[in-house]
Amino acid sequence: MLFLMVIMYSTAHHKVRQQCFEAFWYTHHLAFFFMIGLYTHAVGCFVRGAALPSFTNTFPFYNPNVCLGYFSWRGTIWPGIVYFGERVYREIRARRSTRLSKVLVHPSGAMEFRIIKPSFKYTAGQWLFLQVPDVSQLQWHPFTITSAPEDPYVSIHIRQVGDWTKALGERVGATPTVVASLTQAAMKGSEKDEKSDSNFTGRGDFVEIDPAATTRPLPVVRIDGPYGAPAEDVFKSEVAVLVGAGIGVTPFASILKHIWYRQKRGRLGALRRVEFFWICRDVPSFGWFQSLLQEVEAAQMDPNFLRINIYLTQKLDQTTMWNIVVNDAGAEYDPLTLLRTRTMYGRPDWKMIYGNIRSAIESGAYLPGASSQLKTRVGTYFCGPPGLARTIREASLAANSATVQFTFAKEHF
Repeated sequence: MLFLMVIMYSTAHHKVRQQCFEAFWYTHHLAFFFMIGLYTHAVGCFVRGAALPSFTNTFPFYNPNVCLGYFSWRGTIWPGIVYFGERVYREIRARRSTRLSKVLVHPSGAMEFRIIKPSFKYTAGQWLFLQVPDVSQLQWHPFTITSAPEDPYVSIHIRQVGDWTKALGERVGATPTVVASLTQAAMKGSEKDEKSDSNFTGRGDFVEIDPAATTRPLPVVRIDGPYGAPAEDVFKSEVAVLVGAGIGVTPFASILKHIWYRQKRGRLGALRRVEFFWICRDVPSFGWFQSLLQEVEAAQMDPNFLRINIYLTQKLDQTTMWNIVVNDAGAEYDPLTLLRTRTMYGRPDWKMIYGNIRSAIESGAYLPGASSQLKTRVGTYFCGPPGLARTIREASLAANSATVQFTFAKEHF
């Protein structure tokens, strides 16, 4: 039991999970054998009472001939039954009718799976487990839901960075050649080469895999969930600060779409303002959710309700900088994101950002009509690397005042 626990604990470290998720996944299921050992380790009476006279005088009922823990299974069996029942229910739930309807390939290797499962109900910001039997019969991998509950499908975005995700890309036809050509086209701002587009149908900044043009149909998929995430509480704050780094923007794709739907119905709850920050390392990454941000920005009835802040941290060469300057001069839309909001270059100054938010709230300019005597709750919801999470957390909590309360919640990915 101790040996199994050491193995499970060692492979559960976040670095192991990121570099070799399969090692974590398979060793984690050694818990089944751990539970068997827990229920049977006292059988045979090798754990007995001590025969010390002083101990016996203090506790007369302490008999060395009685097996200690022999009846412990009476207490431990109940959580085992609950766990076993939950796993059986998850298996039944995951086997309900599920169909992969579309696979879209975005720049930088991000694949978007659109799945139809009528029995699947979820809240914006939650995540699920995905299994593709053609890739692995045993492995389930977690992914954040990027669609809104109002959408007729469930979508997830998958970046090809590990063995399983690369094998999945090969299975659906999103080969490295296709991804490289799409990324190159996104960087040049031109269409893909026609030679590499024979099996695909263009859709703006992404391509849709055509199952009829491939030798194999789309694979069978199974999804299990949904499971909760901190970003579910976004509607409980008067001001929501959403921060995504790279592919960590995925939970906020669902939340922004859900906010859009609720804004149209006038059911925003306590939410009165949203600050959205997206930090990207390179230009092609903007293609992941470019079309979504365009729709959300264009549909805003109140321009002060949602403010989009996009930062590019990549060091640009001189030629690229001159092209940006030339195309940006007098243009209505940003040349990189095609949004009205301009892209900012470099890393955000979080202390200044939170200080400005607090000052604007206290002065009454940020939330018109709000009483300065009441405490305003500003919730920060972050998805990205741990180092950036610590920086943002410190900056947000340091900005607390008597009338403005900042909270911080992060999601691991």
